[in-house]
Amino acid sequence: MIVTTSRRASPSRGTEAKEWAARLGAAYVPRLGKSMAQLLGEVQVPAVLIIGEQWPIFMWPERDVEYFFHPNMAKIRLNNLADGRGDPMVTAMDLRRGDTVLDCTLGRGSDAIVASCVVGPEGRVVGLEVVPIILELTRHGLANYSFDKPQVDAALRRIEVHCVDHRDYLAGCQDAAFDIVYFDPIFTRPLLDSDAMAPLRALAAKDTVTIELLAEAKRVARRRVVIKDVIHSELWAGLGIDTIVRGGGSRIEFAVVEIA
Repeated sequence: MIVTTSRRASPSRGTEAKEWAARLGAAYVPRLGKSMAQLLGEVQVPAVLIIGEQWPIFMWPERDVEYFFHPNMAKIRLNNLADGRGDPMVTAMDLRRGDTVLDCTLGRGSDAIVASCVVGPEGRVVGLEVVPIILELTRHGLANYSFDKPQVDAALRRIEVHCVDHRDYLAGCQDAAFDIVYFDPIFTRPLLDSDAMAPLRALAAKDTVTIELLAEAKRVARRRVVIKDVIHSELWAGLGIDTIVRGGGSRIEFAVVEIA
């Protein structure tokens, strides 16, 4: 991949693009008014991160991928919590103010945002993401996106993010290091009408939760391990899961593993 600017970007965006390129280990290529097809053709790379006046956008034309940070359903979910309607993930985690949460599959960070708001400044949310471009766009989003609610914006800024394989991170954790260890892997069966998730699905690591990974997560969790997937997931039988939390008419569910 390369990093460039939008066609009409201000000079400061060029400086920002060079900084992004350094973080990602990619080449910075000046736009010079060229079309994206022309630019990618000249440098012979398939993908580009575009730094413009709005949010940075990652594009991979061959795979029809256009990816940028957005908190997805976090705003609606936070409104539901504020109105007393609850949230299935929060219920599955039995999440409380002051809790510590390890989100092993950060992605765009929607679940981490909700968790950070619930645990408050007394708690801690750590998010892990192994794909560098996803991690950097989410890191930037958490640092700059505004819900126009100071308490929610503060919750975004408190989330700690690390570009690391969750297996390596878990292996380095002490026993009972977090109250909750959470996984939201790429679904075993995609929700085909969920267009918003298609770019993330194309870029994200395809690892699933294995018996061995679950055992390590149980070692690191003090209270619960929670795994998200589509309803009637094929994962549950293989992992020996028998406690499921589902929300209303939702097509997703959460497996809950209590730590004795």
